[in-house]
Amino acid sequence: MEAGEAPRVTAPFGIVAPGKPAGYTGGILALPTPQRADPLLSTKLEVLLQAHFHMNCMSASNMLKPSPWTLSMDIAADISRMWRCAAGVALVVAAVVMQEAEAARILMLTPVGVYSHNNFYKAIAESLAERNHSVTLVTSQRPSSVRPNLREVFMAEADLSHHLPNLFTSDRFSILSTVFYTMMENCYKVLASKEIKRIQSEKYDAVIYGTANGECLLPVVYKLKAPLIAVMPNVLMGTYADMAINPQFSSLTASYVLDLPYPLTFTGRLISATHDYFLSHFNIHFVIPRIEKDCRAKGLCPDDVPSLVEMRQNTSLMILNSVRNLENPILPYTPTVVHAGGIHCRPSQPLPPDLEEWAAGSGAAGFIYFSLGSVVKPSDMPKQQRLVLLKVFSSLEQRVLWKWDEETMEGLPPNVRLSKWLPQQDVLGHPRLRLFLTHGGLLSLQEATYHGVPVLGFPVYVDQKYNMHHAQREGWGRTLNWKDLTFDLLRHTILDIISDTRALTEVKRRSGVMRDQPMSPGDWTTYWVEYVIRHRGATHLRCPAVHMPWYQLYNVDVWLVVVVVTVTVLLLISYLAYKTVTCLITRCCKSTKPKHE
Repeated sequence: MEAGEAPRVTAPFGIVAPGKPAGYTGGILALPTPQRADPLLSTKLEVLLQAHFHMNCMSASNMLKPSPWTLSMDIAADISRMWRCAAGVALVVAAVVMQEAEAARILMLTPVGVYSHNNFYKAIAESLAERNHSVTLVTSQRPSSVRPNLREVFMAEADLSHHLPNLFTSDRFSILSTVFYTMMENCYKVLASKEIKRIQSEKYDAVIYGTANGECLLPVVYKLKAPLIAVMPNVLMGTYADMAINPQFSSLTASYVLDLPYPLTFTGRLISATHDYFLSHFNIHFVIPRIEKDCRAKGLCPDDVPSLVEMRQNTSLMILNSVRNLENPILPYTPTVVHAGGIHCRPSQPLPPDLEEWAAGSGAAGFIYFSLGSVVKPSDMPKQQRLVLLKVFSSLEQRVLWKWDEETMEGLPPNVRLSKWLPQQDVLGHPRLRLFLTHGGLLSLQEATYHGVPVLGFPVYVDQKYNMHHAQREGWGRTLNWKDLTFDLLRHTILDIISDTRALTEVKRRSGVMRDQPMSPGDWTTYWVEYVIRHRGATHLRCPAVHMPWYQLYNVDVWLVVVVVTVTVLLLISYLAYKTVTCLITRCCKSTKPKHE
């Protein structure tokens, strides 16, 4: 401290108030530091009180070195300022405490699934935490949140990525069967973990669980006695219509597994209806009972727990990864279905300096971004297809930014840059990006739509072929099969999309539609989760249609009676007409016969 300088006095929560003698707090009301039982509440108080102190509790006189002439003149003003500051502090504390009292404890059971699913789940958790709720997220993704009210419980045993076969060379059936059985086994491991046992002893106001083979976790929900909310990382499928408490119309759209174009033909409707009916019954009467049987055999489902089918149908809400105003065709939904598609999308940020310099160096030609997502392993790509890609990339005037899982690549052209990780949304939002080469994952296509970038897809597995065919039919993307990849076809398709202003116009239009919503997907989802909590499950929203037999729901019995009655009446009328005409003809013939004496 320099000679003659007044000592610096530390006000509550770290606010430094220089300019008063030792022992004088500058008129700031000293408050006891709050207990740290709830770190989130303390953090909010500190932030708001600091802002209040800066605006209302400190003046220019506090920042000046005191003198005998100015100190006495400040006393009256300091006393008045002290009461104003105290009143403000009381209001701030009351507001934060009241807001905290409305916060809920929410458990998200979403450990089963692939990495991209976790991005969707994490965005929901972040949105809930942003509204001050205390969220526990059980996930197979390593913790990355810095929010004090978002606790991430990492379940390494649920990570699916180490069990996937080569997605380029494996057939569709083997991929689906491997994924299905691995996810079931991972679910049992999670249920048996000490972390889940610890969670079951806690109190929660709502439980959100992932529908992707997560049925074995339903006993946890039963134990916690909290409203159940399901979250589905895709569009609504017929097999989950009962959970969503939403009638499914197979005549409007088919499951992405079938990949049937809209509008459905008679054959398409027949296939779609048959598929949904039998798959739903197979799921309810075989798959889920088998999961329950294994769960009880492993001692993970207590005897007092109801059947998984019964608990599954006690869902209060279904959160979908779908943008409702971009669905094609538009489908009818009950209030128990909430669309959260695009919840992970955000405005782009500046690229890292070295990457920005590389992108800016692409000039007017711009650059192309190539990524196969977080599940597909790029280095598993067959050599023949990789060589075709390299040859085509080297012939383009555009630069190519390629997300690749290895440091180097043999025969890499000078206009191609590799990277193991890239900030995808920042890349997609860059003004010099011309085209997005993608595997066709749902989250990637939502991001491309949000940022208004045309796509060329190379589907690998599951729903990606369906997604890319949808984009192609809508006019903002094209799709190619890996087995059909040739130099001429690929180069011509890339150049055609880049020069096609119609594709760019359409994707920009879709971007505007996606952004034009009354509330953000995060706020919309949070509102409905809070609604379910406020109304203790919101059972009044449940549509009775899902509990009606199909022949009653679609009035098959009514129309059958109408048809039978109509046919009967027509037959009766026809019969009466026939008898009447016959009688008239007979009488007419008799009247014309000559009389014999």
